[in-house]
Amino acid sequence: MASSRTSNSVRTHPGSGKIFLTLFPIAVAAFVFLLLKIAPHIPSLSRMQSNSGGQDVSRLSSYRIPDSLNFCGERMPLEIPDVRERMEQAFYMELSDAQIILDLKRSTRYFPYIEQKLHDTNLPLDLEYLAVAESALRNAVSNKNASGIWQFTDDEARRYGLRINEYVDERFNFHRETDASMKCLTDLHSRFGSWALAAAAYNMGINGLKASLDYQMVNNYYSLYLNEETSRFVFRIVALKQIMTNYKTYGFDLSREDFYQPAETRLVVVARIPDIALWARNQGSSYKEVKYLNPWLINKSLPQGTWAVELPKYAQQVIFTSSSPVIDSSLEKSGNGENGSGGVIYVVKRGDTLEKIAAIYGVSVTELASWNNLSYRSHLRVGEKLKIIVGNSEPEQ
Repeated sequence: MASSRTSNSVRTHPGSGKIFLTLFPIAVAAFVFLLLKIAPHIPSLSRMQSNSGGQDVSRLSSYRIPDSLNFCGERMPLEIPDVRERMEQAFYMELSDAQIILDLKRSTRYFPYIEQKLHDTNLPLDLEYLAVAESALRNAVSNKNASGIWQFTDDEARRYGLRINEYVDERFNFHRETDASMKCLTDLHSRFGSWALAAAAYNMGINGLKASLDYQMVNNYYSLYLNEETSRFVFRIVALKQIMTNYKTYGFDLSREDFYQPAETRLVVVARIPDIALWARNQGSSYKEVKYLNPWLINKSLPQGTWAVELPKYAQQVIFTSSSPVIDSSLEKSGNGENGSGGVIYVVKRGDTLEKIAAIYGVSVTELASWNNLSYRSHLRVGEKLKIIVGNSEPEQ
């Protein structure tokens, strides 16, 4: 019995060899497929990738920083070992970060205005990359509450004439914040006599930089020991300039169509807006579009004052009826189309009076009557159309 069990345990079925030969290639193919699937996740089986999903590290090693670099015309002393190392660190970090693609795409939206302002104020063009280093050309808010593309703090913003209150925060008004930054950078350069030090002061504050210069008894940026962010700041600006100016050299294959373009807009000057959503609808736009074009509007209304609000260029004035608004193309030429001081047409409903309509739109009865060649005591007919100048007045709620 024992020998019989042993013999049976090793006996092979006559067809088993054929089955093995049939299944073996399938098993090998499955194993190879599985290996290919998991290989990218095994460092020893795949190329090292940058943390941000950028270019292969092995590819980055083929690039070198130029032998000579400058910031705003001031030479960087790359012969100093730690300066060269810090420059290389900034260069490779920026080059390996996928964020650089968005920086490039956004640059066409913002650089033309920045460059014009730099030219007008006789400032170096390199300073446009300071905005990229500060915010990646986004309306960002830092953990220290510095805000906007140029990252102004509350105090600095007010010092340079930007309004911040419960209704508006002009740090998010790109044009006004850019104008303020030109003044600020001019002041910092006058104070410290160097663009590298001016950029450092912009990043860490005047008092902090002055204290560091006094304590360390030096007078240039490259000899200073600073906090990590500020010690890298000028190097990041120069790295961004080098890469964004020569992006095709560094393997970024972008065509003209890939870059973001500024929105086509027109300015509307208003005295107040009781309800932004309703006002946007009146103008043939939407709340979303108005907020997107005017991120400095942080409330749902604007108080009495003088405000320049951007609208889509294609937005048209609207006829208001008791139901939904209808676009009236005849209004395109009413008033001054450049500043939006045209009008809307109000269709009179049952029970309307001049006093009631004037109160709704926040205008005087005299103005309303004058615009429509009416007398103060005119009787309104249902369906009659009244023109209302809305450049400086909007409906009350």
